[in-house]
Amino acid sequence: MNKYFHIKLSLNSSQKENVSLYAYEECNCVGIQHYSIDEAKVDSILGERAFSAGDITEEIIDEVTSASESDKVSVFFGNMKDVDKFKKYIEKENIKIESLIEVDQMDWNEEWKKSYKEIHVSDELKVVPSWDKRKDSQNEVYINPGMGFGTGTHETTYLCLKLMEKIINKLETESFVLDFGCGSGILGIAAVKKKNVICDFVDIDPDALENCVYNLELNHFSNYNKNQRVILRERFSYLNEKYSLVFANILNNVLVSEKSVVLENLKEGGSLIVSGLLNHQVDEIINAYSDICDHIETVSKGDWSAILFEKK
Repeated sequence: MNKYFHIKLSLNSSQKENVSLYAYEECNCVGIQHYSIDEAKVDSILGERAFSAGDITEEIIDEVTSASESDKVSVFFGNMKDVDKFKKYIEKENIKIESLIEVDQMDWNEEWKKSYKEIHVSDELKVVPSWDKRKDSQNEVYINPGMGFGTGTHETTYLCLKLMEKIINKLETESFVLDFGCGSGILGIAAVKKKNVICDFVDIDPDALENCVYNLELNHFSNYNKNQRVILRERFSYLNEKYSLVFANILNNVLVSEKSVVLENLKEGGSLIVSGLLNHQVDEIINAYSDICDHIETVSKGDWSAILFEKK
């Protein structure tokens, strides 16, 4: 396996441009990484403000920026000759090298695949990455998790699938289902595979819908119903045919603002599964929907919750 050399430095803003330029143009650098802040740390700083749907203020941006490691830079080289030349330049500029290590080159995409495992919802339902698909099964939902529209790993997706399993057998074959805010389409696809229902997938993002179509194609099986529809939110309104099951795994404020659309499309006695909720937001949504729906059950995992309603 080929090796590369990894040099880690601390640089101020005035040094970064010159060092990067010299590394690339004079020393055949194969890559530079500027450190920032990871997603988990951003979430911990923002807290509930991440779900307020308001504008991000300059004050919040400054708070996040100040927590980053913006002075850290890693420079990568393919051979020791280039490393030696770069080290001489760094010493001349009085810049301290924090570390120099030799590491194996990796196919990072393949390494990431190794870390992504199937999500075991139950013995009857799993979410499986596309590269692990062997033969099609109605107990497995196949997705391409590298496209960023929902991988099944988030607690809210898992909770929605757990609630779906409790009510899916009440649905008749070819019942109508709505996956509202579908993202990658995991929830709707799971319903299609478990009960051969007809699902409409709705999202505001055209790229998410494209990913949803890709995932639908991954999940074709012998008696697959081809009447599934993929619809942009701006083109979706009300249908004459009401839905027997509606998924709405979206944020708290959207569940409130889109309440009329969600409920107008749900048939009497139909099931509604909502999520995207922090635990303390559950009561607000139960109160908002209680005039038209009965609260059946709430399930939680970590900081997140999902709610099952039934339309009165």
